[in-house]
This record gives sequence, C-alpha cells and structure tokens, in this order.
Amino acid sequence: MANPAVEETHLEWRERLRFESRRFNAWWEGFAFDAAAERAALAADAGAASAPEGPADQDIAKSIWGEGRLDPGDPAWTMRHARTLGVALKAEVVILGAGAGAPLKDLKHGTRWKLSGYSRIASRIKGLDVIPYEAALTRINRASADGGISFFELHRDADPAMIALFAAELVKPNAPFAFVDFTVARRGARLKSCFADPWGGSPRQADQFVELLETSGFRINDTVDETRAFLPLVARGWSRWRAAYSRALEFSDKRRRADYLNLLAQYAHLWAERFDAIKAGQLQVTRILARRKG
Repeated sequence: MANPAVEETHLEWRERLRFESRRFNAWWEGFAFDAAAERAALAADAGAASAPEGPADQDIAKSIWGEGRLDPGDPAWTMRHARTLGVALKAEVVILGAGAGAPLKDLKHGTRWKLSGYSRIASRIKGLDVIPYEAALTRINRASADGGISFFELHRDADPAMIALFAAELVKPNAPFAFVDFTVARRGARLKSCFADPWGGSPRQADQFVELLETSGFRINDTVDETRAFLPLVARGWSRWRAAYSRALEFSDKRRRADYLNLLAQYAHLWAERFDAIKAGQLQVTRILARRKG
C-alpha cells in the first residue's frame, strides 16, 4: 500500500489540500483513487496557472501597471496625448511603444481611428494590430499614417535616432507625432540606477531629443512637461505590488519562484529610484509634439 506521507512530500499546502479533497471524494463516491495520476494532474494545473505569459519582466510589468501595460498608464493618460494630434475622425494612427496592447485598446474605445502599433514583444498580439519591431520590415507601410504617438521608446533604444527615423517613415508629410518619454531634468543628474536591464535605457535632456527629432525629419511644435500628470500613475501602481508578490508565491517551481521574486525586487527598486529622481527634480516626463517635414 502506498504511503500517503511519501505521496505528498513534494506537494505544497494548496496542492496538498486539493489532493486530500480528491482522495476524500474518491472514498465517499466509492471509486478507486489513483494517487500518481492525481499528483500529475495537480502539477500540470499548477504549471499552467503559474506560468507567465511571455518574458517574466513583461509579466511583472503587466501585474503592476495593469493588463496590457508595460509602463504606467491608463485610458485618460493615453487620450491626453491623443488629443494633441488633432487628426481627422477616421484617421490612421500608429503607436510606438504599444506595450502589450493596452494603449491601442484605450484609443479603440475613445476614438474611431484606424490603429496599428509596434512593441518590444515576442509575437503579434491576438485581436490587435500590434506587432514586434523585428517584424516591421515585412509589412511597413511608408508614409501611410495620419499621425502617431510614441510612448517611452526614445530612451529605451541604444540609438534613439533610429526610432525617430522609423517614426518619420510611418507618417505622411506634415503629420503630427507626439513623443512621450523620460527626459533628464537637469544636466549632470545621475540616473544610472533608474534604468537597469532588463528595463534599461538612457534618457537625455529634452533639448537633445528635440535636436535628434529635427535631424530625423521632424519639425517641433511644442514641448510640454507631463510629470505632474504621470506621477499619480506610478503611485497607483504601488497598490498592485502585493498582488504581484502573491502571484509569485503561487509558482510551484521553486527555482522559477525565486527568479521571479528576485526580478520583482529589482523592478520595485528600479521604480523606487525613478520615483525618487522625479520627486527630486532630476527626472521628468516630457511630451514633444512634432510634425513630419513636408
């Protein structure tokens, strides 16, 4: 006869509770209980429930900022920048830094635009026209969009000029393009601890980004400090850290759980550093509204 103590040696308490419940049901209903099969089924269920969708760093970001978001944001934040474009009712608009699809969903509910997006993801998002940057060369429609928005893409790229040039290729002459990004608030600010892999990047001063955009085919309309509107989004995200931590504790694989918790701690530290830098006046969020040169 199998030893129950041996059977449950590797089961965690939630799984053990389910295991004992199934054993009791088998006894109550009068059918044979296959312990090995039940343990295999529990392990498969736990693995399916706990496995992150996509890279762990993106899964953590979504658990903090909300489904489909890899950066702080909400529909009001997205629409705030969309309104600056001033494009037609049924315009074609492209989004860079579309995250895991949330910005497009915001715009889909708030506008009648035809939307497409690019993001740093592994594969296309089902139900939304969002594709990885790597796939852009296979379907890029040059000079077809009536406007665009870039969310935090300039600082992320080792060569932000390439992002600017890519944006310029996507839109028609004279089309508006809003670039929302982190910028260095004052010269000499030390921000290395705020931008570490896998969430790396290198923000620049706003006037440096302006110069970069001007040499990449845009003329600048205006530059606006959006830090005050951005801070509440970060503060709101703090309320979800406990949920992200609880999610990590549910992982059945101990190594995966440890790696996930370590990455979560790094992400928490990173955003604490960014929040402090913003409050100290070293880091800010800027929107640069530009137009494609005609």
